[in-house]
Amino acid sequence: MLDALPVARGFAGELAALAGFDSRRTNAIEVAVEEGVVGVLERAAPDSTESLALVGELTPLALTLSLDDREAPPAPQADPPPRAMLDRVDEIDLDGLQRHMIRAAADVAQWQSRGREGNRLRLVFNRPEADVVARAGLEARPLEPFAESVARAPEQTYAVRRAERDGDWYQISRLVYRAYGYTHPSDDLYYPDRLCELNRAGRLISVVATDAADTVVGHYALELGGLGQLGASRLAVAETGMAVVDPAHRGRRLMERMRERLEALARERGLSGLFGQPVTTHPFSQKVNERFGAHVCALSLAFLAGNLRFRAMAEERPAQRESCLLYFKPLTPPPERLILPPAHHREILLETYAESGIPARAGEPGGGAGASRLDAHYLAALDLGMIRLERVGGDVAEALRAARNELCRRAGARVLYLTVRLSDQGCAAAVAAAERLGFFYGGLAPCFDEGEDVLRLQYVDTALDLDRVELVAPFARRLLDYVARDRRRVER
Repeated sequence: MLDALPVARGFAGELAALAGFDSRRTNAIEVAVEEGVVGVLERAAPDSTESLALVGELTPLALTLSLDDREAPPAPQADPPPRAMLDRVDEIDLDGLQRHMIRAAADVAQWQSRGREGNRLRLVFNRPEADVVARAGLEARPLEPFAESVARAPEQTYAVRRAERDGDWYQISRLVYRAYGYTHPSDDLYYPDRLCELNRAGRLISVVATDAADTVVGHYALELGGLGQLGASRLAVAETGMAVVDPAHRGRRLMERMRERLEALARERGLSGLFGQPVTTHPFSQKVNERFGAHVCALSLAFLAGNLRFRAMAEERPAQRESCLLYFKPLTPPPERLILPPAHHREILLETYAESGIPARAGEPGGGAGASRLDAHYLAALDLGMIRLERVGGDVAEALRAARNELCRRAGARVLYLTVRLSDQGCAAAVAAAERLGFFYGGLAPCFDEGEDVLRLQYVDTALDLDRVELVAPFARRLLDYVARDRRRVER
C-alpha cells in the first residue's frame, strides 16, 4: 500500500491546483492527504488486502477530499494531558496527523467511524477568494466602521425580501464588516461569492432589509446544517443568526420584520423549529431571542474563540473563549417525547422541556448493543471539536475515547461538544462513558439530530471565568449553576 502515497499526493495536488490554491496551500493539502494515508497504513495488518479509496469533490465553495478504508478503527491513544495552564496551543505536543495539516490546511476535518462500513477521513478546504475588504481596495472604496453616534437616516419606507440579486452579496459583506470588523464568528459573511453560493445551495437563507434607495441596511439568515448538526442527513431545525442593522436605520423594527420573514420561510420548508446561539458577553442578543419567543435549552461553555469584540462593551477585558446559550422556538405544536436519560440529569431535562413548552416524559434506559456509529469533526475556524454519536453500541466507551483523543491529540482541540440522542436505549451508558473522559452537562437540543432531541455534553480544557457570563433569563442562571456544579462533579 506504500505505492498509494505518491498517487494520493499527486491526485490531491492536481485537484488543489484546479481549485485555484497557491503553491504553499497546495503543498499543505498534499501533506494532509499523505498523512491521512499513512494513518491508514499504520492501522492496517501486514497482510491486509482491503481497498483504500480517495475521492475528491470540487464545488464553487470548497475542495473536499475523503479517504475511505475498511481497516480496524483507530485505537484510543494515550489520553491527552491536562492543558488548562497552557497559554498557546503551539505548546502542546501533538501526534499523528500533524498540527500544520489540521490547523493550517483543513478548514474542517472529520473522522467518521461507520461500523461495518469502515472508517472515513474527510477534509474540507475552502477555495480562495477575495474578501469584502480586498474587493473594496480594488474598487477604491475604503470601508470604514460604523460610528454608533451616526445621525439617523430620514424616515422612509423599507422593503424586506430574500437576498437574491447580484448586488446583494457585496452589500451584505460590506454591512457586516462595517458593523463588526473581522470579529464576527462566521467567516462566510466576509466573502460575497461564498454567501451567494451558500444561498444557491440551500445551506443559507438570507433576508435583507433595503432602504428607499434599495441599499441593503439589514441582514438576517437561517443556516441549515451548521454547528451542532454536522453529519445529520435530514435537517429538522435551522439556526437564526448573522443579524445586523445599519445604526442609522435602527429602531424601525427592521430586525423584527426580517425575523418574521425568516420564520415564514422556515415554515414553508417544513422545519420543526428554530434555534439561536447568542453570546453571554452582553445581554442584547439574548433579549432578541427572548423577544421572538425562544427559550433557553443549553449552555455551551467556551464555544467561540476569544477574539470577539462588541461595541456595546464598556470596558476591555482579557480575552477568553466566548460562551453561548442555545435558545429554541418550536414552529409547530411539538408532540410528547419519551426520553431515556441517565437518572441524575432527568430532573433538569424535564424542567428544560417544560420551560420550552415541549411535553416530555422519562422512561428507563437500557444499554447499547452492537457497534457504535459516530462522527468526529474539527472546525479550524472555531478551534473546537464536535462528536455526534448517532448510535450507542456496546463499544461506546472505547469509541468515545478514541474520538476524544483524535480531536485533542491530533487536532489540538481544547473544547469539545458531544451529542447523543435522548431516545437511544444506550443514552445513559454513553453519558457514563463520556463523564469518565471529562465531559459534563451542556443541555438539551430539541430536534437537532434528524428530528431527534439530543443531550449535549461538553469537554472544556481551558481557563474560563464564569463570573463574566451575563444572563437575562432566570432559567439561564439556573442552567449555569447546574452546568458549573456538574463540571465540578465530573472533574473531581
